[in-house]
Amino acid sequence: MLGPFALIWSLLAGPVACAGAIASLDVYLTWQRDPTTTMTVCWQETAPGSGAVEWRPAGADQWSRAAASAPRPLLGTERIAAHAELTGLHPDTIYEFRCGDDDEIRRFRTLPATLDRPLTFVEGGDPQDGPAMEQMLRLAASRDPAFVVIGGDLTFDDGLSEYAGRVERFFRAVGRNLVTSEGRCIPVVVCVGNHDVNRDRQWVLDKDNLPQDTATRRALAPFFTASWPFPGHRGYGVLDVGNYLSLVVLDTNHLNAVDGPQLAWLRETLAARKSVAHLLPIYHVPAYPGVRDMNDELSKRIRETWSPLFEQAGVRLTFEHHEHAFKVTHPMRGGKKSANGTVYLGGGAMGIELRDPRDPAREPHLAKTAKAHHLHEVVLEPQRRTVRTLGVDGGEIHHLEQTVSEAS
Repeated sequence: MLGPFALIWSLLAGPVACAGAIASLDVYLTWQRDPTTTMTVCWQETAPGSGAVEWRPAGADQWSRAAASAPRPLLGTERIAAHAELTGLHPDTIYEFRCGDDDEIRRFRTLPATLDRPLTFVEGGDPQDGPAMEQMLRLAASRDPAFVVIGGDLTFDDGLSEYAGRVERFFRAVGRNLVTSEGRCIPVVVCVGNHDVNRDRQWVLDKDNLPQDTATRRALAPFFTASWPFPGHRGYGVLDVGNYLSLVVLDTNHLNAVDGPQLAWLRETLAARKSVAHLLPIYHVPAYPGVRDMNDELSKRIRETWSPLFEQAGVRLTFEHHEHAFKVTHPMRGGKKSANGTVYLGGGAMGIELRDPRDPAREPHLAKTAKAHHLHEVVLEPQRRTVRTLGVDGGEIHHLEQTVSEAS
């Protein structure tokens, strides 16, 4: 628990426009479909309110109204999670909204339909209620990103009711800190990690023993599936932004097998998006570890099944997590360094306690490692992608630039 001075500092140091100084309603944003014309408003609260979201273009007089989903109880608490999808929005437009019985007016911005100017987003993983979580969320917001991606192990809840407090702290931290200096709430896209599912089921490798239906997935990941309508109970999906960006969100054997039905879906999804300039897979367990051994069974399976599909589709960059240390690989193709290969970036150290990474001099796939909390500031342009990996103080740990083919 924070002491009185630390608590006062935490309230003063971070923006509070999205959730209020004492949040009875924890509000956060995500997408289920096209981020240029929709927004999904999510919230958690102790007592359900009116069950609706009102929204309007910034400065307009007339409010529109969207009904909420049926509230989902959060395991081991008196809290519920609900969401409402707003549709028919205009691209690249500021909107105001308010939730339920809460009078506070918040703001968001839809994404642009075309990449007429650079678009920035922030990517990281494994905040996990760790010592640097809130500081890293504030760092992310300070970059004024269009959205934030968090690559699994969000709350370290292990699907257990005794860790419900971690879940509440995480969503309180997101609501308070993922707000720009101008008061815009920043949407979040997530993927599932091993600590988002029940502890007893985290390392099932046999696809026949993984859940096959919605009810079982919800039981295994009660907080994750109640809180995030995308990627939802299925655990994987794709968000297409105009013709320039596709975020391919994958499940590394947590709710869905790497080599189960997800594999056929991934093959079709990537093949249909070869012409997208920024085609970016995001998942939790790494294909190319920076801490664990390369012979780790799950990592090896991902390399054998997913990496060839990445290469066939022309994927130049993926985001990996899970290991609690920074790593970046050389461009890899067929398991070897190649100028036209795929770079596997990141190690999931957005907030959790750190681990010692391997020495790149002894691992031919590794270009650089660091025992450091980090996140990635990604700037997309029509023919270029720039990624600055930032440490907890905002200093640059790594810099990556890639030339890409402009979307047709």
